[in-house]
Amino acid sequence: MSNLKKRFEAIDDLGHGRGPFERDYTAILYSHAFRRMRHKTQVFFYPQNDHVCTRLDHLLYVAAISEIVCKALRTEKSIDCDPMLARTIGIGHDLGHAPFGHAGEEVLDQIAKDIGGFKHEKHGLRIVDKIEKPRMDRPVVGLNLTLAVRDGIVNHNGESRSTSVCLGNSPCLDGDSLPCTLEGCIVRLVDKIAYLGRDLEDALIAVEAKMLKSFSVPAEINAIIGTRNGEIVNYFVGDIIESSTEQRIALSEAGGKLMGRLMTFNYEHIYRSKKVESYKKRVSDVLRTLFARFLNVLRQYEDHIDSYKSDDLRVVRILGKFIEDRGRLYFDEETSIFSGDKKKLYKRIVTDFMSTLTDSFVFQACSEYFLPRHII
Repeated sequence: MSNLKKRFEAIDDLGHGRGPFERDYTAILYSHAFRRMRHKTQVFFYPQNDHVCTRLDHLLYVAAISEIVCKALRTEKSIDCDPMLARTIGIGHDLGHAPFGHAGEEVLDQIAKDIGGFKHEKHGLRIVDKIEKPRMDRPVVGLNLTLAVRDGIVNHNGESRSTSVCLGNSPCLDGDSLPCTLEGCIVRLVDKIAYLGRDLEDALIAVEAKMLKSFSVPAEINAIIGTRNGEIVNYFVGDIIESSTEQRIALSEAGGKLMGRLMTFNYEHIYRSKKVESYKKRVSDVLRTLFARFLNVLRQYEDHIDSYKSDDLRVVRILGKFIEDRGRLYFDEETSIFSGDKKKLYKRIVTDFMSTLTDSFVFQACSEYFLPRHII
C-alpha cells in the first residue's frame, strides 16, 4: 500500500538513512504525551513502589517485544514486515489513555456520551493528530505521523480476547477495524502479552504489600508457562512466531487457550479484585468532581484567555494555556462540528484536557480546589 507513508503535510527527505518510521518514532518519543505516561496508571493506581509498572513501562515493553517478533518473522519465516514500524506503533499505541488507566477511561466515556464517548484507542489518534504540539500558524497540528502508524494506534484494541489478528484490507481510522499492516497486527496481539505477564508480576508485589489477597496461579499456567513475566513473554512470543503467516498474526490453538485462561485469571484476581474496584470508585468520584469544576470554569471564562491567566488557581491557569494553544481547533474547527452548541464544545475541551492529565496532577488539582490554604 503506497499511501501508508502519507502524512497530513509532506516533509523533506530526512537523510542520513533515517526513514519515515524513524521520524515518527522520535516524534512520539519526544512528545509531551509520551512523557506523561510515566505518571499514568497501568493497573495499580498512583504506585509508590518503583517496581510497579506504569503506562510508560508498558509502552516500552510493547515496542520492544513487537520489534523482536517482527525481526524473527523476517529472518525465520521470510515474512515482509518492518521492525521500525512495529516499534513505533508499539511506543505510541496507548497515548490516548486517561489518568488512572481504564478506570479513568470509563469515567470519561460515561460523561462524554453525548459527544461521542471516550475510547483510548480513538483518543490516541486524536492526541497525535490534533492535541499534541499545536501549531497556530497553519492548519497542520499534532505530530504529523504516517498513515501506517496512525492506523496501528487507533486499531490496537488490546482488550479484545481474540488471539488471532487478520490483516485488514485497507487503512481505516474509525477505531473499530483490523490494522492494515502486519506490524499493527503484531502490536495488537503483543499488547496482551506485555500486560498479562507484567500485571501478574505486579499483583504478586501487591500481595506481598498486603494490598491484594493471596492467590494461586492456575496449575496449567504454572506448569507450562511459569509465573514470572519473562517466562510468560518468552512462551507467547515463541508461539506467535511459530503460528503466524503473511496474512495473520496469531497464537496456536494451545497458546490461545492458555492466554484466555491467564486473562480470565487476571480479571478475576487482579482487575476486578475488591481492592482495585474500591480504588476505581474513589477515582470515579474524584474525576467527576474535577470535570464539573473545569466545566464551570469554561462556562465562566469561555474563550477569554486573560481570565484564565489571572485566576488564583494554578490548575485553571494551566487549563487556560491548554485552550489558548488549541484555540484554532476548538473555536474555529470544532465550533462548527458542534453547530455552535457551547455546552458540547466545552465538554469536548474538558474531556481533552482531562485525558492529558497524570494521576499525580489530578491529586494536585484536587488539593488546590479542596484543601484549605493559608490566607495570612
